Amino acid sequence: MELQLLLNDFPDLSITVKSKDLLAFAELIANQTAEKILANKTEKVFTREEVVIKFNICAATLWRWTKYGHLKSKKIGGRVYYSESEVEKLIRK
Repeated sequence: MELQLLLNDFPDLSITVKSKDLLAFAELIANQTAEKILANKTEKVFTREEVVIKFNICAATLWRWTKYGHLKSKKIGGRVYYSESEVEKLIRK
């Protein structure tokens, strides 16, 4: 029995699953997720502190650079990060 096929074909189906089948399904999902993540080129991100140190600037300068669009930031979980490509782009300027 393919649990994933059942879930795809009958999304509202209630079923009882043996623990070994559930474990195999969890491993399948974990492997698929890992493959998707690895397929995407993951880019290094820098924290505010790392960018401040890298450019030898103060936090206020970094804030201004971000505000005026010289360096784009990303919020992840309430924290601000700067992608490696954005930092490299600023270095080239």
